[in-house]
Amino acid sequence: METVRFLLLHHTAEHFPFLSAPSNTRHRTTFHTTLTRLLFSSTPEEQPLTWEQFISPISDTLSKLNSLSNAELRAQNVLGPLIGVLRDLRGIASSLHNRRTYGLLFDTLFPAHFPLFVRIAEVWFDEPAVTTSLLKFIHEFVYNKANRVNFDQSSPNGIHLFRMTSNVVCGYARNMLASTQPVPEHEEYKKKFKGLGLALEVLNSALSGNYVCFGVFALYQDPVLENGLDVALKLVLSVPLDSILSYPKLAKSYFAFLEVVFRSHIATVLMLDTPTLMQLLNAIHEGLQSSDAPLSSSCATTIDHLSTYFFNNQGKQKQEVKQLEAHINSQPSLFPSLTATLFNLLLFGSAANHWAVMRPMLSLMLASEDSFTSYKEQLMSTQTPENKQLLSAAFAKLLEDVARSLESANRDRFTQKLTAFRINARSFLTL
Repeated sequence: METVRFLLLHHTAEHFPFLSAPSNTRHRTTFHTTLTRLLFSSTPEEQPLTWEQFISPISDTLSKLNSLSNAELRAQNVLGPLIGVLRDLRGIASSLHNRRTYGLLFDTLFPAHFPLFVRIAEVWFDEPAVTTSLLKFIHEFVYNKANRVNFDQSSPNGIHLFRMTSNVVCGYARNMLASTQPVPEHEEYKKKFKGLGLALEVLNSALSGNYVCFGVFALYQDPVLENGLDVALKLVLSVPLDSILSYPKLAKSYFAFLEVVFRSHIATVLMLDTPTLMQLLNAIHEGLQSSDAPLSSSCATTIDHLSTYFFNNQGKQKQEVKQLEAHINSQPSLFPSLTATLFNLLLFGSAANHWAVMRPMLSLMLASEDSFTSYKEQLMSTQTPENKQLLSAAFAKLLEDVARSLESANRDRFTQKLTAFRINARSFLTL
């Protein structure tokens, strides 16, 4: 027990010199993950020391960094301690699995140190070693695993947490987007795309954490949500599609962000101009055809959000609905192309991926019945007379007892019918 107590009290480079070696910065995260588990492995009454005693060295480092001006914060001699403390914090945050322990770290960092994280993002935006450490810590800190980010009903802490998160992402992204410094092609991922992907991951976790009532921001004219979404969309649009699909980690963050935005903040996307929205939807269309099943599934879910919104809101006098109708009138091939791709993937694609593509099919068919009819006629025109009859019967059976509704029971029934349709049609279809 004395050894554990010593470790928990003296987790600094003074007592553990390996922490100061630049090559060991990654191990700092593992070291502090282990120490935090040791601290909380017993009940609060039996802990070898208090949280305040354990976190004191890190709080002292953060306070010293916070006292520096921006010019001093940018100095090279600050780089080591800065990266180190961010990696330490990430290790600690990763070991907090309940509301009580998470609250201890939150209370340590807020409000004293939140502004420091924003300053780091702005001052060190062009140094991957710093931004990677910062964004990975923030991502861990805002990730609501095991419902640990769970504040009291009357607490504004969820709003404070999201505001800091948005400001960090904005501070980093705006400077990155404004930078004119050329990046060699062989360093593009390390110096640009990796940070972009991490920034999107941070926002993904914050937007889907379920600890913020986002309507509050618009109600009280706080631009923090709008700013975060705006800068993230600019990041997304700044990357060529080929580059996105070339880097799996970037693609995962990219399409996960679009799924979250189309699910919970679709009005923001619909108010974009048509060419910009189509750029996003074209990327989703390409991602849908990816051989990576989780990626394809994410894109299919995004399409379902769009078509479900259109079906449920047709004819409503909302500005965003009118804007979506204008987009579709401007790009009449949108729904037909998505319908054709989904059915082709179902009928001719990998068996491992057919469950993913089924999700949006009913909503897309209800949103644009003409698209489904057109695809059916086109597919039948490629078949022999005998197969046409079989295919016509298969489509008729598919549509039996399917209501014009997106209720869960109707979706489940249609999914079962799609499975039977796929098996039946593949037994006789010719390419």
